[in-house]
Amino acid sequence: MGGLALGIALVIGLMLAAGFGIAFWLGRGTARRVDGAPAGATRGTARGLLFGVMGLALAAVGVSATFYESSFSPPPRLDVTVPAGYAQPWTIVLEDANAGASLDWQGSALPFTQRHASLSIPQSGVARVRSLGEALGRGDLEVNFSDGGRLIATGGGPAPAGSRASNYLLLGRAVADGAMPEAPSGDSLANEIAAREGR
Repeated sequence: MGGLALGIALVIGLMLAAGFGIAFWLGRGTARRVDGAPAGATRGTARGLLFGVMGLALAAVGVSATFYESSFSPPPRLDVTVPAGYAQPWTIVLEDANAGASLDWQGSALPFTQRHASLSIPQSGVARVRSLGEALGRGDLEVNFSDGGRLIATGGGPAPAGSRASNYLLLGRAVADGAMPEAPSGDSLANEIAAREGR
């Protein structure tokens, strides 16, 4: 286990322990004030355990919201504008620090809210942006194409050598006959990018 993973596990453990401990202490204190001591000691322990379980449950919700926030929010949405007659089965979005375009993600990062961005794709089907942001590494990305095309596959990862990019995102959609060509990767992706960009 790496240092980061160990640190996260420690923080999660402390959050859960604090949730149980604080709630247990409050439960015991409440019972003793209501029932008196020592007659209420047993009831105090029982009430403390009950409060502790509730505190543990609330702490678990806090852990989920902190470290697994995607479980509380819909996936980010990318609205893609494509030109008339667009027929590329695989749209390639490259993260290039020198690109002129950018993905400006809008919306709150609070739970139960959705972040969204817009992107225009040229006829070549290759777009470069300075940062993929919310879209990086998201297999559950929601994509809406302006022509009504249906997203049926996504992919991505570190960009291949020679692409002049750091990461890439693939958006796959069925062609006219409903077929889906094999996704380009590695050297084939680099060649596909070069060919489409005319390099």
